[in-house]
Amino acid sequence: MEDLGYDQGHHVLHLEKVKGGGRRKKPVPPTAWDALQIYLDGRTEGWLFQTATGGQLDEPAVWRLLQALVRRAGLPLRGPHDIKGDAIPHALARPDARPDKVQRWAEHKDSRTTQRYNQRKELLDDSPGYVLAASLAGSLQHGAGHSRENPSRKGH
Repeated sequence: MEDLGYDQGHHVLHLEKVKGGGRRKKPVPPTAWDALQIYLDGRTEGWLFQTATGGQLDEPAVWRLLQALVRRAGLPLRGPHDIKGDAIPHALARPDARPDKVQRWAEHKDSRTTQRYNQRKELLDDSPGYVLAASLAGSLQHGAGHSRENPSRKGH
């Protein structure tokens, strides 16, 4: 419970890093925070997620809990790393996605690791050419009241 906190306007969870050691602050989205508060039911001590007797959930117990939750939700059976792997392409698929932020969230040191999850990288719809053309068209349209004649070409 002492790993829950509040920082810069965000609810956070301080986590032990699996690779490299140390601790990492992760934001807890409002919907997840609300669900967590319902689960905790006012409890302020002990393990964040615990057994019915108040003990720490070991790894097999976390897997069993996760499998029960995904079955209840009607989702395919997935492990913790699989769920993280599902979240990466979901985040990258947003039109305003920032691959560098997704990479930091996923704690990938190398951007190529994050890009292996990017299912949109081959989609023609995502071509930067469209954004460039729209920007150029907007600039030309904005300058429509001005002469578009190139001064260096006068007299030709």
